[in-house]
Amino acid sequence: MLVRAVREACLKVLESEGPDKLTTQRIADVAGVNIASVYQYFPNKEAVLAEVFNEQVENLVAEAGQEFDRLQQLSEQSLEATLDAIIAMEARFLFKLYQLAPEFYLQYESSFNILGRVDQLTQSRENPSWAEWFPVFLKLHHHRLRSGDLETMAFVARHSLESALRNALYERPDALADATFQREVATLIQRYLLAQPD
Repeated sequence: MLVRAVREACLKVLESEGPDKLTTQRIADVAGVNIASVYQYFPNKEAVLAEVFNEQVENLVAEAGQEFDRLQQLSEQSLEATLDAIIAMEARFLFKLYQLAPEFYLQYESSFNILGRVDQLTQSRENPSWAEWFPVFLKLHHHRLRSGDLETMAFVARHSLESALRNALYERPDALADATFQREVATLIQRYLLAQPD
């Protein structure tokens, strides 16, 4: 099918030549079709990119769905390991999409909303939303938390985590792939949540 061939050609150019080399003509050449055929389905390269990104997001959402059971089991064993796993997964998703075509992704990132779509998938499988799950997760480790309203603490921790990752995406995207950065985000959340020894 031509649409799939065009989408695969676009992805191939992005991965092997980089976004600066991406043109509608280059996509057509790699797909082995006439440029007029590309224009039958896509008005410009941005439309092809949107298709590619939507497919990539769907793949990552499916991957997250497969990870959910592992995270659920981990959440019952260790607060720290669970936070580490969540941060690593979300940072990896954001960085993978960013790497494909940085300028395009930063311009349209909110349209693809990878984290929101992962949340929708988990709910479609009759699991709680991220906002509902996080306080339940914290309650499993209540004996280690500092005193405070659990719902408020969950809200602040959850949004602090998301904010750190999204700000890194826009200001220091390479940090998303940096284990040191991920560790610092985890430390921030843990120090906020956990009772500190006297």
